[in-house]
Amino acid sequence: MAEPISLTRQVPDAPAVDGELPSPVSEEDLHERVRQLEQAVVSHAVIDHASGVLMALTRCSPREAWGKLVRNSQHANVKVRRVAEAVVAAAQGGEVPPRGQPAPEEDVERGTAPTGAS
Repeated sequence: MAEPISLTRQVPDAPAVDGELPSPVSEEDLHERVRQLEQAVVSHAVIDHASGVLMALTRCSPREAWGKLVRNSQHANVKVRRVAEAVVAAAQGGEVPPRGQPAPEEDVERGTAPTGAS
């Protein structure tokens, strides 16, 4: 009968080298990895949503929408996810963050800022 695999015994994606077992990993490390992956999934969904908004409003390609998000992110020195959240909030009629914070009007097709943006 095969020995049951322990969560603390090996890293799931670490390759064995010359027949050695992968490095041990704690259950806490696995929980942290799961938390990070869950956050990545949420961030990816928000970024996709914001890209769709930009493509619809500015008639740009997916690549151009991504570029707009990245430029705004770099300009405001914030994560792309934060810029995407601002774009989605503005599209849903929410408040656009003030200048100096991630805001879609910083670069997104100048002159087409959402109503109420300064």
